[in-house]
Amino acid sequence: MTHGRTPLFRQVMNMLLQSLPEDAGRRGFLKKSVLAGTGVMLSACAGSSGGPKRTIAIVGGGIAGLTAAWRLMNAGHEVHLYEAARRTGGRMFTKRNFNADGQFVELGAELIDTNHKHILALAKELGVKVQNLRRGEKGLDFIWLEDRLRTDHDIPAAFRPLGAKIAVDADSLYDADGGFTPRARELDRVSLAAYLKDRGRGIEPWVIHLLIAAYEPELGASAEKQSCLNLVDFINPDVSDGFEIFGDSDEAWRIHGGNDTLPTVLASRLSGQIDLHLGHRLAGIAEKNERLALKFATTSGVKSASYERVILALPFTVLREVPGIFDLPLTAAKKRCIREMGYGSNVKIFRSFERRLWREPVPGRDFIGNGSVFALEPTFENVWETSRGQAGQRGIITNLLGGRRGEDYSESAMSGYLDELDAVFPGLKKLYDGRAAAMNWPKLPHARGSYSCPFTGQYTWIYEESPKPALDGRLIFAGEHTSTVSPGFMNGGVESGERAAKEAAV
Repeated sequence: MTHGRTPLFRQVMNMLLQSLPEDAGRRGFLKKSVLAGTGVMLSACAGSSGGPKRTIAIVGGGIAGLTAAWRLMNAGHEVHLYEAARRTGGRMFTKRNFNADGQFVELGAELIDTNHKHILALAKELGVKVQNLRRGEKGLDFIWLEDRLRTDHDIPAAFRPLGAKIAVDADSLYDADGGFTPRARELDRVSLAAYLKDRGRGIEPWVIHLLIAAYEPELGASAEKQSCLNLVDFINPDVSDGFEIFGDSDEAWRIHGGNDTLPTVLASRLSGQIDLHLGHRLAGIAEKNERLALKFATTSGVKSASYERVILALPFTVLREVPGIFDLPLTAAKKRCIREMGYGSNVKIFRSFERRLWREPVPGRDFIGNGSVFALEPTFENVWETSRGQAGQRGIITNLLGGRRGEDYSESAMSGYLDELDAVFPGLKKLYDGRAAAMNWPKLPHARGSYSCPFTGQYTWIYEESPKPALDGRLIFAGEHTSTVSPGFMNGGVESGERAAKEAAV
């Protein structure tokens, strides 16, 4: 269910796909999920147009909560939106004027795939421009492992033996109805690290290291924590009937001028049309007389309100700490989902340089780079250029830490970062202009994690359970962690917000 949130990840996965046997294919859990979700949305939509007008609370002002508010407001419902922070937008958060050329960085979500139809449609609806970052793109992705530089041209042949092994497992995941098999659930309990250790026998070590370098920042959790199905199910899509999970899904897009332009425009359109309460942290929830009683901690004390229907659009890492959530008559599966859902430990680190040396020729190399690198260095596994598509001579390299590197992040731990980058791009260190920033999402009280990531034993059930409403439809869940279409992505936030709005309006 992974689409690729870093520029190099999908390229590596495409190369691995090329190494698989031609007849390898999965039965389409994603397609099944999309179709099932469409049915839910259509049935909900039928009830939203002619049903009663309601007063609905939304807790969480990220892109999911804002999207739900937008749909409900336009359908004539009264919306009360509560957000713990002093800003809306959640993990869509742009830092502008980062360097002397006025370039920006994305502290949170950064890239949009061409097949992320929900967010692209919302941007078009609101008149928000998007920018194609792939147009005219030149240079190669680099792989820096074992102190040796490789490019994507080295991947297919080296991956082929491993790909053949993975294909056998991938073909055993789904039954004739598209459901997970007992074998899938068995594999789900195997960590990515354990899986690669077993299937990696006889495989060139750098191939295994590359997969770890790809999956730890991409999914956010260490290879020891995350389910091996994040790999096995991803590299083996069924494209026999035209379901193009790879074809157009290329991290090609970004919101023009910065991703948080979209939630900013949404909030502006909602201003004066809904009741917006910033600085309201959910501090309690209870069921009383078939209504949901909410308590909010604010700078002026605790405030209370009750509603017939509530949309909870906040991460489960935060929700699991809210007093009263586990006292509600939720199903055992829902409680387990809220309590256990895995999240990434990603930290984003930014450095600005006087020019984009990574796109210049290097003596002894008959190719040039584009700023994207996979490695297993102490201070980085995946870096890329964020300044592409931005005016100015200067350049910005983004470093996405995940797994233990994210968990153990500190400024002092990054002391060797520029030296390690300089080994890949000789001369880069002396071009550092002193501008730096970092965003540690796991340490942010309103996030407590980067994005959802199936840990071992979670892949085969958790995204099926997370979007299910509770309390006879009165308690509804939204956010990327509840999306069956794009979990972990901005598109998943938008899609889940639209679904939640339709469920709340029934």
